[in-house]
Amino acid sequence: MASVPLWLYTTAGCHLCARLEATLHALGADATLTRVEIAFDTQLSERYATRIPVLASASGAEYSLADGEEVLPEWLRAQGVEMTPPAEHDSATEPQSPALRNGRRFLR
Repeated sequence: MASVPLWLYTTAGCHLCARLEATLHALGADATLTRVEIAFDTQLSERYATRIPVLASASGAEYSLADGEEVLPEWLRAQGVEMTPPAEHDSATEPQSPALRNGRRFLR
């Protein structure tokens, strides 16, 4: 099946937009994502400024994080998006040792 087109209404520096994109990747969503910058379009800015990130499908259906992340997979399926999560990394079962950087511990 072909990748489903989706539009992501976003703006520069939107950390929630990056989070939504990461979630789409983690779900293995087979979608072609077109990012739409709202800052330079008055109508888009008025419509989405307080709601971004917003995903839109060709049918006009919209999803926002305000709808709840738990409904995203259902919304994607309703748009015809297939999901195949990336295979679990083999090292996921191996214990991770922390790395020390600038006095803080980080898992590798």
